[in-house]
Amino acid sequence: MDKRTGRNEYDRHWKRVIHSLFEDFVAFFSPGLYEMIDWDKPPDDLDKEFQRLNPDGKSRDREADGLFKVYLKDGSEQWILVHIEVQGWKDTDFAERMFQYFYRIFDAYDKKIFALVIYTEDYSETYTPPRYEYNFFGTKLSYEYNVYKIAEQDENELLQSTNPFAFVILAAKKALYGKTAAQPTKLELKKQLLRVLAVMKDRLQLDKKDLLTLFIFMDHMIKLESQYQQEFNQEIKNWEGGTMITYEDELKQEARKEGREEGREEGKREGRQEEKIEITRNLIKLGIPLDFIKKATGLSEKKVLEIKEKLEKE
Repeated sequence: MDKRTGRNEYDRHWKRVIHSLFEDFVAFFSPGLYEMIDWDKPPDDLDKEFQRLNPDGKSRDREADGLFKVYLKDGSEQWILVHIEVQGWKDTDFAERMFQYFYRIFDAYDKKIFALVIYTEDYSETYTPPRYEYNFFGTKLSYEYNVYKIAEQDENELLQSTNPFAFVILAAKKALYGKTAAQPTKLELKKQLLRVLAVMKDRLQLDKKDLLTLFIFMDHMIKLESQYQQEFNQEIKNWEGGTMITYEDELKQEARKEGREEGREEGKREGRQEEKIEITRNLIKLGIPLDFIKKATGLSEKKVLEIKEKLEKE
């Protein structure tokens, strides 16, 4: 799995857990906003609208970015922009890009916006303030957004929380801690999380759907090699005297579903690549300059030259 595919898979797991536990998500990050929302009216996922508004297409491959419309108790609408930032390096344009998201959404829909960035990596050395500032001969602008840094969260507070989404943050923090750890350490971290989930299940009276959502997220955050995964699976069977065994069918179905979804995504990517190659072939036949072809298709110069060479041999 290449870095980009791995990042997209990671993003998808975040997106799923946010969608599945959206009410808990809002309550966790903004209790005040949560109290204002009329939860009898289901939130609307505006993912397609958000993709159309993405500035310059820089984040089109980001699967965890999200835009949601919620309805307030006073009858008005509120827009929630969620951005999951998983880059492990300093992005000097990030604050500007967040401002671009804001003004494009505001310009298109004229709605209030709650913007949140979740940093899933440790940014202690490269962190920049969540602020975009513009100043040109007296014309000034300052835009700030909410930031949540997983690496800085207190595990004891997460363990004591009555919000299921606290387990999501705890799992992400454990995954960050074990990112470069040896497999035995990762296995122990995963077992710890399983025990936490067992306690949370009873303490918060989690239903089967939420329990599965949390378990699947945790399972994907910390990947184990086959040998260690088998040991972890045995731990699942022993959990609470076999409680998790009753969920094995659901887990298998979820795994199959995920496989189908990833297969469809892979198929779409392959289809887009084939389409680009065919367009490139046609443009070369028409004598279009290679620089233009590269910009039009997004293919590398090496790939365009490779296609040109094959055409010349036909």
